[in-house]
Amino acid sequence: MAHLPSSNNLPRPLMRAAGMSIRRKLTVLMLLIGLLPTLVVSAIGYLTTSNELRTKTTDQLVSTAVKQEQKITGLLQQRQEDVVTLTNRFDLQSALGQYLSSGRSADRDAINTILQDRKAREPDIQAVTVADPSGKVIATTLDDNQGKSLPLGDYAVSGDGTSVSVRQDDRDGINKLNIATKISVNKQSSGVVIVVFRMDDITAAIQDYTGLGTTGETVVAFKNSLGHTISLFPLRFDTDAALSKQLDSLHLFDAGSSTHTETDYRGHQVIVAPRPIGFANWVLATKIDTDEALASIVQLRNALITTVVLSSVAVLIVALWLTEFFTKPILYLAEIAQRIGKGDFGVRVNLRRNDEIGLLGDSINTMGMSLNDFVSHIQSQRNRLEVILNTTIESILAIDKHGTILTANAAAIGLTQLSREEIVGKNMNDIFGWTRDLQPFTVRYDNENSLTIPNLEFTDHTGATHFVRLIVARVSGDQAQEAIQTIVTVHDETKTRELENMKIDFVSMAAHELRTPLASLRGYIELISYKEGQHLSEETSKYLKQALKSSNELGGLINNLLDVTRIERGTLTLHMEHVDLAETVSQAVNDQRFAAEDKNITLSYDGPASGDDVSADGIALREVINNLLTNALKYTEPHGAVRVTLRRDGDFYITSVHDTGVGIPKKALPYLFTKFYRVHGGLDSGSTGTGLGLFISKSIVERHNGTISVTSEEGAGSVFTFTIPVADEHQLAELKQQDQSAQTFIRRHRGWITKNTTR
Repeated sequence: MAHLPSSNNLPRPLMRAAGMSIRRKLTVLMLLIGLLPTLVVSAIGYLTTSNELRTKTTDQLVSTAVKQEQKITGLLQQRQEDVVTLTNRFDLQSALGQYLSSGRSADRDAINTILQDRKAREPDIQAVTVADPSGKVIATTLDDNQGKSLPLGDYAVSGDGTSVSVRQDDRDGINKLNIATKISVNKQSSGVVIVVFRMDDITAAIQDYTGLGTTGETVVAFKNSLGHTISLFPLRFDTDAALSKQLDSLHLFDAGSSTHTETDYRGHQVIVAPRPIGFANWVLATKIDTDEALASIVQLRNALITTVVLSSVAVLIVALWLTEFFTKPILYLAEIAQRIGKGDFGVRVNLRRNDEIGLLGDSINTMGMSLNDFVSHIQSQRNRLEVILNTTIESILAIDKHGTILTANAAAIGLTQLSREEIVGKNMNDIFGWTRDLQPFTVRYDNENSLTIPNLEFTDHTGATHFVRLIVARVSGDQAQEAIQTIVTVHDETKTRELENMKIDFVSMAAHELRTPLASLRGYIELISYKEGQHLSEETSKYLKQALKSSNELGGLINNLLDVTRIERGTLTLHMEHVDLAETVSQAVNDQRFAAEDKNITLSYDGPASGDDVSADGIALREVINNLLTNALKYTEPHGAVRVTLRRDGDFYITSVHDTGVGIPKKALPYLFTKFYRVHGGLDSGSTGTGLGLFISKSIVERHNGTISVTSEEGAGSVFTFTIPVADEHQLAELKQQDQSAQTFIRRHRGWITKNTTR
């Protein structure tokens, strides 16, 4: 490249013209370089802060709205549950049914007694009324409503039989909560129960303005028949607003309504965060004036304007001063520097000068080469950091080939309860002492392939035990000693384990607590049937039989729940004995013949009558067989067929239950043996099971070292098959030597229940 023209060789007018042109351009350039970042940073800072403040305000409004919505929904659900409990009372339904059929005043008095008793036991209940389907009051706790007719259309009882509304009580002018629900007798709609509640607790929850500042408030509204949005409760700035103030300007019921800015009933611009209370077709919204929420943005804007003005003056002064000393070489160097800044690292300064400008040119060349090397290095490092960035949710550690920890994220520091300085630079085995089943467990971090190690335990610095799953991933690339070789991801499953244990404890505790009152209930029902059975009407006797059947089914559910908790905890004990599998299967088939005949289903058994000896818990094994037979009969239509086969295949007996029922959808087959799983669709029509039977059956079969499986085709039927190992002569000899009398007595009181099992 040729030398740049020297200013000494330029004519003075030309030099002056060139200098003025360079000065002008350099001044503009300096202004741009100096002011543009300031403007951009100021604008970004203003927008970021404004957005953050608005987001913070929105999040606070949404959080407050969610909390209040959950609290109010809980209170409304509690009220509705009280009403549903009242309508489901047997004595109320019985008295109402007798009154509707006979019209006796004694039955009306019985209903009144039930309503007065319910009102006396529930302080929040102001009144309870029972009306027939036409609205005529049958019974009520209000003396002035006796014999009146109520406009049931105003209560708008929904399709599910329940409505929730706020209405003004004509007696005292106070707004109260009205919950109306349909009551059925013998599965026929026989009237409506209307319960009036006090709303002190709901009003108190709405008027809790914590976190809403001085201009914030909570509103709860509904849309009336005219399409207007009406406030249900007093407002912070209008205590007489309940059922009178229109809030249409807030647009709470617009489709897809989310947090937005509107003008409220005071004419103030507010930020509104609506939350639907679908339980009652209400909308709850928290709002706050924008003037209060965004007050600090005005101060920030003024400060940024002042900063920009001062920066502009300073940059202009510096630009004018610098242009006095620099000419064309600076413009040339600026051009080269700009090209390097845009990523053209191959460009070089060809300027032969021995002064500071020449030194600057050499520095720019050196900078270009250094940047080229640095960017290449950064690109290589980024490939390694992507593994960490993609898994930042979990505890992540990077180690070299000697196991030394090179870096650890914040989650890993929180897991170990150590500082970063105490982790980085230490060996992985010195920080993490893995155990499995209370035994030390060694993890190899130099595997070529990625591996996952579940069910590990780790005790942190404070002594707390964590249950974790370990993922060890090898990093390809630079294999130098100090380079990252392996990424270790630690997934903490402690809270998941604790939650699962809490679920099991709750199910076990609930089942145990239900057994005593259920036993009393069943005993009283049986006692009434025994002593008064001959004197009861046919309808009452039918109800008692249904109640006893339901209590037995509930007892079965409780026992199944207890069995599930024993299975989950590994405490379910099987009492192994000599069992004739063929005899057991044959007897089970004979026991189900009456049920098959009731449904006009052909039930057959294809297998030996006896002689198939196994080592098993006889009661548990019968549980499996009875469950499969019950399911087959339940889901087989009349005139269908159920066939049970038993055969030996090598060291296993194979028992299969074939049915010509409705079949099972293919998508449901993988989940069929999981607890509480119910098939959705035609298979679950009319089924009242709990989804525990097949889970318990699978656990029993696997505890016998067998397997259970199913094949099915919708519309063609299903085949459930389970295998049990054949008992060898040594096992049979040991079983015959054992004294089984005491164990048999214990086993027969174990309580295997099959009535609540279902596919």
